[in-house]
Amino acid sequence: MPDASEPYKSSQYWTSHHNWNEDVELPDEIKFHDTTFRDGEQQPGVVFSEDEKVELGKLYSEMGIDRLEPGLPLVSDDDKRAIERLANEGLDADVYAFTRCVKEDVEVAVDCDVDGVVMEVPSSRHLIEHAYDWSYEQALEYAIEATEYAHEQGIDVSFFCIDSSRADPDDLITILSRVKEEGHADSLNVVDTFGALSPAGTRSLVNLVSGEFDIPIEIHVHNDFGLGVANTLAGIQAGAEIAHTTVTGLGERSGNANFEEVATALTALYDYDLNLDLSQVKEIAEVTSDASGVDIHESKPVVGQNQFGIEAGIIAAWWNRLREQEMPLAMYPYHWDLVGQNAPRIAIGKMSGLATIEYWCDRLGLQAPPEDVQEDILQSIKGTSIGEKRELSPEEFVDIYRDTYNPEN
Repeated sequence: MPDASEPYKSSQYWTSHHNWNEDVELPDEIKFHDTTFRDGEQQPGVVFSEDEKVELGKLYSEMGIDRLEPGLPLVSDDDKRAIERLANEGLDADVYAFTRCVKEDVEVAVDCDVDGVVMEVPSSRHLIEHAYDWSYEQALEYAIEATEYAHEQGIDVSFFCIDSSRADPDDLITILSRVKEEGHADSLNVVDTFGALSPAGTRSLVNLVSGEFDIPIEIHVHNDFGLGVANTLAGIQAGAEIAHTTVTGLGERSGNANFEEVATALTALYDYDLNLDLSQVKEIAEVTSDASGVDIHESKPVVGQNQFGIEAGIIAAWWNRLREQEMPLAMYPYHWDLVGQNAPRIAIGKMSGLATIEYWCDRLGLQAPPEDVQEDILQSIKGTSIGEKRELSPEEFVDIYRDTYNPEN
């Protein structure tokens, strides 16, 4: 645990004291609602099989994710079976089906033994009137009737207003109020369907909704401006208690808020004690990537292979010195063990320096050459890397070393 006087610094992370220049009050409890198997699967080309959803869902639950949303039971028999299997698996995570505000959808969800339903209805008039071809009054009627019916079936109702961020504020508050009073809602979703919010806008919208209703607020955002994580954190700062995320950030267009980044940020930037085993996060991201067919970019925060990679010679020299002094967090904001990552590695390439030679000779058990020979080795490494336009392997380092230096001479 961090020192109370330095909450930004612990054995697992060292972030900035500027994060603590003003009081940030987060909810007493923050839950994660995973929508990888529904919103993530809406990414073009992504298809999870029934078994993949079940096996991944078990892993997500074991890691500590609070709620799973395996899909829409009316989309396919595979989805319906996956939802039902997960709901009857005895997981710590609650299982929610995603449904329209339609009685038939609720009936099928109830048949799957789910704990709850995320019930969607459009809230912006341009979608209601032009995409759905409804009137605003029809949207209200459908939402009230369906949420009341779901509540009567004894399941939790998470009311999900599509395009909350672009709905007229009065229209949004009206539909939320009418559903809460005449239908039913156990929680209300603030939904940025088209990724149109800024962090400041997210805080404003969550404050608007939370100021009107004394029930849990959920935050669901998309990443069209690369702000999915920032907006989720902004929503939480404004009082949202349940964060909708996807593992590896899968989702339509530019994806959804990324689970591993939101969770790591809450832990390290806000010193928030989440009910999550983040040491599993890299492995789970990789398994999800394999199942989805979407590769993890090497520079992706938290789980990318370059998160703890080094190539520049000066940075390698820093790392060598800090490693010897057992000060790894002097140049990383969080420890690799926190997120199940590999220890820092020094790459061999165009930007290498003499510290790279020192590091790899030590690591491979090779005798350190005289400095002039190290310069020759370094120039050969740089030339090969430039010519091949890539990083060199340890085996290639050994070949260059042996071609350049014979310690027996």
